Amino acid sequence: MKSTMPRRDFNRASIAALLAVVAAGRSSNADAQQQHAASGTRQSSRRDVIKQDLPGNPARVITLVEVTYPPGTGSPAHVHANGVMAYVVSGLVASQVGDGPERTYSAGEAWWEPAGAIHRVSRNPSSTEPATLLAIYIAPRDATSADLMKPL
Repeated sequence: MKSTMPRRDFNRASIAALLAVVAAGRSSNADAQQQHAASGTRQSSRRDVIKQDLPGNPARVITLVEVTYPPGTGSPAHVHANGVMAYVVSGLVASQVGDGPERTYSAGEAWWEPAGAIHRVSRNPSSTEPATLLAIYIAPRDATSADLMKPL
């Protein structure tokens, strides 16, 4: 017999798991910042944190990706086929989605990028401090990394 989890319990468990991942990211972020500083890396990096099947139909997956921007770096313009939620873990991240205004987000702030919207600006505006964000995707189970973020 297949066990099912009530929606309320699933939501609580999902939020608790997400908060645990963010907390773990904050503690490991200091290590990542030291590694970037030591290696002289001047490129952004992406690290898959977790990928989990979600219950329900249609089949979907939640994927959390940690994006680290060394000082003064960013990502090229891109689009997300399925939309994405971004949460700033540390530092500052400047973002412009679609034709909206560019805005700078601080640690603890988040924004939503609708499916198909052009993410025109995603960068660390600081010339001295690194920045880390957590990208949270909910996509079809068969979506690839290239489907989640497509450079333009």
